[in-house]
Amino acid sequence: MTARMMPGPGARVSVRAGEWQSSPGNPGHTDHVVVIVSVHESHDPAYAWVYGHGPDCAWESADCTAPFCFEMLIDVDVLATAVAGQRA
Repeated sequence: MTARMMPGPGARVSVRAGEWQSSPGNPGHTDHVVVIVSVHESHDPAYAWVYGHGPDCAWESADCTAPFCFEMLIDVDVLATAVAGQRA
């Protein structure tokens, strides 16, 4: 992963269609808000693997007990912009 700051656990990141992939080479076609669980390197330096939850299942009162609900590749520029506070 690049030397850029990546969002930590609990950070909310909005991703738009085309800014994420479900697997390498398979671009996402919908918008999502992801509450970050963890961020990991991928083989493509332009993307990072992100594990997270949707905002509805990240609340303490939610019934979700899974370690994460989303596993997606997100553009590292989008993640860095979120850390900089320029994007929710």
